This record gives sequence, C-alpha cells and structure tokens, in this order.
Amino acid sequence: MGMFNKEEVSSTEEYEGYVNTEQIMIVPEVKKATFKGEVPKTDIAFPVALGVEHPFDFSATEGLYKKFGMANGVVDKYIDFIMAGGFYVKVEDEKAEEKIKEFFKEVNFDTVLRQWLKEALVKNGFLEIGGKKDEAPQGLKVLDAKWMYVERDKKGVIKGYNQWVGGFKKFDKKGVIPFKPHQIAHLKLNTIGNDAYGMGIMYPAMKNIDNMLLTQKDMHTINSKKANSPYHVKLGGVVGGKYYKPSTATVDKWGGDLEFLTNKNEWVTDGLTEIKALDFGNLGEKFDTILKNDNEQLFFTWQVPAVLMGVANVNEGIADTQMEGFRMRISSLQQEVEKVIEDDILRRVLDANGFKDVEVEFEWGQPSESEKNERMLKITSLLQSPMTSNALKSLVERDIIKMLGYDEDEYEAAKTLEDTQKEKEKQEDRTLAKVSAIPALPGKPVRQSYEIGADVHIQESLNKYETIEAWLGFDYKKHKAGINEFLKEYGFDFLVAENALEETAGLLSKVQISELRKVLKTGFDKGKGISAIAKDIIEKVKPKDLLQIQNGALVKDNGVVRVVKAEADRGKMIARTEVSRAANEGAVKEYKKGGIEKVRWITSNDDRTCPICAPLDGQEYSIEDYPVIPQHVMCRCTLAAITPLG
Repeated sequence: MGMFNKEEVSSTEEYEGYVNTEQIMIVPEVKKATFKGEVPKTDIAFPVALGVEHPFDFSATEGLYKKFGMANGVVDKYIDFIMAGGFYVKVEDEKAEEKIKEFFKEVNFDTVLRQWLKEALVKNGFLEIGGKKDEAPQGLKVLDAKWMYVERDKKGVIKGYNQWVGGFKKFDKKGVIPFKPHQIAHLKLNTIGNDAYGMGIMYPAMKNIDNMLLTQKDMHTINSKKANSPYHVKLGGVVGGKYYKPSTATVDKWGGDLEFLTNKNEWVTDGLTEIKALDFGNLGEKFDTILKNDNEQLFFTWQVPAVLMGVANVNEGIADTQMEGFRMRISSLQQEVEKVIEDDILRRVLDANGFKDVEVEFEWGQPSESEKNERMLKITSLLQSPMTSNALKSLVERDIIKMLGYDEDEYEAAKTLEDTQKEKEKQEDRTLAKVSAIPALPGKPVRQSYEIGADVHIQESLNKYETIEAWLGFDYKKHKAGINEFLKEYGFDFLVAENALEETAGLLSKVQISELRKVLKTGFDKGKGISAIAKDIIEKVKPKDLLQIQNGALVKDNGVVRVVKAEADRGKMIARTEVSRAANEGAVKEYKKGGIEKVRWITSNDDRTCPICAPLDGQEYSIEDYPVIPQHVMCRCTLAAITPLG
C-alpha cells in the first residue's frame, strides 16, 4: 500500500471520482492523485468488453455452498457471528441519525445486508444502489456476482461495473448493462494485492473440499460393494485320496442361486460343499485418518473452530482460545464491511439530505455474551464503589441501558419517577426520624429493638454496598482482632429477649444470639459479602416476625397482633446494622491499644444521609465517651482515629 504527495508523482494522468482505497492511500490534502504504478490487465474482450476477468469460477463456489453441507454451514456461521449483535450508527447530529434510521427501515437493510454478506463470502458482493449520485439511495438490490465485472484503467482506478446479461438472457441484443461507480457497492473480502475481486472464503477451500469429496466417494463406493458380506461357496474336494470335481452345470446353478439370494434362503449341502461369508474388516477405519486430515485442513482454511461446528472434543481452555481467535477474524471482516457501507451508502444518504459535513460511523451491535458479561461485572463493581460519583453512575446506567437493549425513553421516565419517590421518602425521613427509638446523643439508648420505630431507614437500597468494605467505607481487616474481641463479649442488647413475652414478640433467644455471634464472626473472618451474611442469618439464626410490645403486652389492631417487621427483611437489616456496630466497636478497641484518645465521627454524606447523623459529621469525641454507633438501623457512619497530628 503506497502513500504519495504532489512532489512524488511524475505522471500527468489525473483521476477523479471513486478510488479503490484497498489499493491506494491518498494523503488528505491531495484532492487529485496521479500514480505511476500499474495493475495487470486481464480484461475480458469476448463476446463483448466486460472488464477484469474473474479470478475463479464463481458458479463453482456457489454450487459448493448450495450442495456441500459443511460449506453451507460455515458460511451461515460466519454471517450469524457478523450479524449476531445487529448494528447501529454513530452520528453527531440527531436529525442525521434519524435520516439513516429511516433509510435502513425503508430498504429493509438488515435483510439486504445478510444477502450481500453471503454473496461476498461465497463469490463477491455486488450491491446495486438505486437513484442518482446526488440523491439519497432509492433502494438496494444484491446482484449475482457471476455476471458482474469490474472495469478499471491500467492504474487500478475503478471506471465502472458491467453486468453481462447474455449469460441468462440469450437473445438480449443489449448484452451488457453498465453501472457507474456510485451505483455499485462492491464488497470484496479476502483480497490479495491490487486484485479487482476478493476470494471470499470458499475458493481457498476448494482443493480441500475436492479431496474430501473424493475420499467420501471412494469410501461409499467400497462400502456399497462390500457391505453386503458376499458369500464364497467352495464345491468339490478330495475324499479317500480321490478328487471330486463339480460339473459346470453345478457351479452355474450355485451362481444363479446366489444372485437371487434373499433372507428367506435356507441351505442344505453335501460334505463337498463349503459356504463362507467374506469379511473385509472395518472399512471405516481405513478412511478415518484421511477424513480427519481433510476436515482439519478445511477448518484451517476457513479459520472456524471445529468445536463451533460440533466436530471436536477439546477442553474448555482450548475451546475458549479458538473462539477468541474466531471473534478476531469476525471483527476483521466487520471492519472491511463497515468501511464500504460508510463510504458508498451512508455517505450518499447524508449528503443528499444536507449533512455533508456530518461524520458517520457504522458500528456492529452488542458484544458477545462473554464480552457482555465481563463488561457487566466491571460496570457492577463501578456502581458499587463508594468512590463513584452520582454523575458517573448516571452515565454508567445509560451504558447498561444500551448494552441490554432497553428503551432509553422508558428509562428516563422510570428514573424521573424514581427520583420523585426518593424525594418523597427523604421528606418522610425527616419527619419519622424525630421519633426514632435510638437517641442521637451520647449515652445509652432505651432498651428496645432498634427495628421498632426505625422503618424510615429501611428505605436504603438493600442491593447497594455488597461488600463489607463498601458498606463501612473503610478496610475492617486491620481491626479483625478487635472485632472478634467485641463479638465475643457483646450481648446484642437491642436484639436479645429478656423474657418469654419478648421472645414471643420475635426478639432473639440466647440460642439465636449465640448463632448470630457465630455468623458475624465467620462473615468477618471469611470476608463474606453483606448479602451472604444476611442469608446466613436467615438460614441459621432464623429470626421471626417482629411484633410490637407496649406496656408489657402485644399491641393488636382489631384483634390482630401488629407486625413491626417481617422476618424476610430482618436478616438484611440485622446484617447491615450489626456488621457496622461490630466493625466500629472493634476498631475502637484497636484504637485504644494504639494509644488513641479521641475519635472523629464520619457520616456517609449522600442523598440518603439522615437528619440523625448529618449533625454528627466531623464531631470529635473522647474514645471513652462517644455517641452510640450505629445511631439507627442500617447506619453507615464510622469512627475514625484522631492521631496527635490531627
């Protein structure tokens, strides 16, 4: 591939219009280029001047696609992978994008594209673009490559295309239908050098296919001849030193009987007649090695993983490697296709609609499932990170919407509704927080489960902050000794039942408290996620519905006991609240061991910060006298050590 500028060329011949960009690279500032290099001239002049001769018989590769099942399957597999995720366009102007979408719909572009790709893979892809050069394409039609010829000059510049109709319209006087360069989009895949045509994927495999078909033909021929296990009948023999020779009539009669042998025949012979079935062994084994080699050669040529076609037994690692290589091959072909679409089709659509300065990029649709899953994992981690800003989260959410193919307008409507609901909940937070059962001031709170009267704080998303670190906002691991020490001595004052009535109301028995202690210790030791700890609490602690107690009795509404919190929610609430308590109190124990005398209250400042915790942010307290932490159910505040340096 050459690059030229004005100083490097000496030929006086100039070329305008269509330039085959696979043969010539033109520097941007050169509007007209002249070249010295020439291309071989192998034009067809008989029966009429058509253009460059086809490099191979297109009808032969078409026949293979139609009649050879493996070839048919491979071509279709290529098309499926290229088209699997669909396609879309990137255009900086919304109105221009709408025009392209309208065009795609009008010409049924997805269907045309599949047909065009098939032609290009099997032969060459010639797509007629209807309409005049200065108007938007008036339709697209795939033309049979067998009758299409490229016309170019000796420098390799495309002058036009010719369709030879004499091949399928014997009495047509016209013979040739000419096309100007803008009327044809030529998709030539697997091109060598400055060839006018591509080889596709069928032609390079023809020799291998011939070998395989010949081998299969020989195998079937031999099998059809030998598979019936023919008989060998021996007549006559030596008895008592005397040889008894059968007569010609006897031999002929046996031959006739064998010729019309059926499964109803029974045999009765004398001692001089011996009948045997000939055994030629396992005929298939004689061809296994040859057929295996032929298969491998085809897959090498087509660059298709054998496992994809269901004819290989390989481990998962090798299969993944093969599939990754095939995806790279597909990506390479997609790049060739999108360039032709952008330059020869979409450019005309935009220019004709007044968008001459608007750039367009044709993009293939969604990534593969494995790529999508990998990207979704990364996005999920980004959304869960406490370091991710709300603005970035909003952009990431929109990325997910596109990746999953959801309607963006519906998403915006749902998001608006969600934001409205959040604002309403925040107003409720400010009102209900005033009657929270846990005081916001230093000192011991009233002896009552923190779940009563704290419904406001349950509105926090139970799916956020999956890891303990994300929930706490600090690395708890360096405080594990203090955490284990706290869990060992802590009595879970807010959850434990002190009498039979409280146990009936759903507060935890001593046995349940013991199990809860084990679950939390295991969760911290093994670094389990918040959801996993909550699941363990539900399965092992088995909390029941929490019922409300007032004045030493269960509160009832019309005879029905009032349920404060259902058991389905309690595991999640207890996990978040007690993980926060144990981590902070354990950290304080470690602070004391390190000689720390003061701590600073750190509030998780975001749109869900409650009015209880907001005033405490940044406040400093003696390590011996600080507010109860957590201040409420599912509180995310932490205590940070204040060092001598501040």
